Amino acid sequence: MSLEAIKKIAETESEAEKQKAEARLEAKRILAGAETEGREIVSKAQAAAQAEVGEYCRKAEAEGTAAAQKIAEEIDAQCQNLTGSATGRMEAAVSIIVGRVVNG
Repeated sequence: MSLEAIKKIAETESEAEKQKAEARLEAKRILAGAETEGREIVSKAQAAAQAEVGEYCRKAEAEGTAAAQKIAEEIDAQCQNLTGSATGRMEAAVSIIVGRVVNG
């Protein structure tokens, strides 16, 4: 082989190594960019999920409060009915007791 051919081969090999090094650097830059972008996407998704969970919790709490209020109103109505019924029975009981005491 001639000296000129050996120089050409050495230059070509040197250029190939340089291109490989540049390609590695570019791959590292691309990977770093993709990782950063991926972290941003995950962060945004987590924030969106937390907001959605918060909204579900607020809705559930509002529904629970409304249900509890309805139940409390129903129980209050039942208590009023029982009180009214007991008052009527109390008057009858007093009348019977007074009649027994007086008539003896």
